[in-house]
Amino acid sequence: MSFSIVLIWVAYEVRWFYPEMQRYFGDAGTLAGQQLATRSRTYLQASLETLGTESLTEEALKKVKTNLDLAYGFLDIGLYRERYDCTEASLALLDDFDRLIDSPEVPDSRESVAHLLPVIQCATVIEMGQWSRRSVVAMEMVESIDWHQRVFLWGTILFYVIGLGFWWMHEKQRRAFTQSIRDKLNWMQQALEDPLTGAHNRRALDSDLLGHLAQYKRGSKPFSLIMCDIDYFKSYNDAFGHADGDEALKQIVSAISKTLRASDRIYRYGGEEFAIILPDTDGNEAVDVGLRAIEAVETLYIVNPESPYEKLTISAGLASTTTSIEEPDTLIRLADDRLYEAKSSGKNRLSTG
Repeated sequence: MSFSIVLIWVAYEVRWFYPEMQRYFGDAGTLAGQQLATRSRTYLQASLETLGTESLTEEALKKVKTNLDLAYGFLDIGLYRERYDCTEASLALLDDFDRLIDSPEVPDSRESVAHLLPVIQCATVIEMGQWSRRSVVAMEMVESIDWHQRVFLWGTILFYVIGLGFWWMHEKQRRAFTQSIRDKLNWMQQALEDPLTGAHNRRALDSDLLGHLAQYKRGSKPFSLIMCDIDYFKSYNDAFGHADGDEALKQIVSAISKTLRASDRIYRYGGEEFAIILPDTDGNEAVDVGLRAIEAVETLYIVNPESPYEKLTISAGLASTTTSIEEPDTLIRLADDRLYEAKSSGKNRLSTG
């Protein structure tokens, strides 16, 4: 808005104010731009010069009469009659001289000067008076231009500052809105994460299972779910305390995460149990992921004297989507059943049913 007002102001200056000034002063040097009194004086001087230097032939007299008629017309102006006392007398002298020209005896140089010189002097007085008035107008115009320039300068600065103010307010509001969105996203992300391990939580698991299952029903590739449980973890906690147990949970989640693809996700299902969703992965492909996860935990070699393996291990159960699976809970129960099979058959292994 501020810049629009400035543009309108510039258009006013360029399209109206300065052209008016130029029309008033710009063509003063041309014949058409001269004052009427100046043009009258020019024709009077030309007539006087003709009468004094040329032989008074019929053609010369005709030229003189034409110049006198023009001089009379340019001097016979209401403004001149009103403001300059010499105007009426000068017009009367021109009438008298015109009659002399028409008489049989043409006036000589002395008579011509006697009649025309006062008229020329009057035209000069009018010319100088008008120039004085024009000088006053010129000074007023200069002051007006100076005022316009000052107002234009400070107005432009004011509108520019206002524009910056509106931009700053908009930018401040935009940043506050962006920060609010970021805070909400962070809060939503934190609401879906387990604060201890950094894995996604049960709420995120339920939401993602619904989404993947809906995509599968619309024709997408099957996906797989692995349920994992840390073997003999209760005895580990009892032996080393919950602080070491929490540290072990974080290490195990980190180790399993490193074996997964970017599209795969690990969730803390509860306590020492975890879930892994493998998008676009059928049962055969998911087996390799489950085995790598088991191996990654073994490689940590977190000592657990209560385990027959003398270290912390995990058991896993694998289930993949089929047309008979309609609800997320069905897939979870299937994977949980196979996890139970892995636990029952010796732990530290993957059961696929």
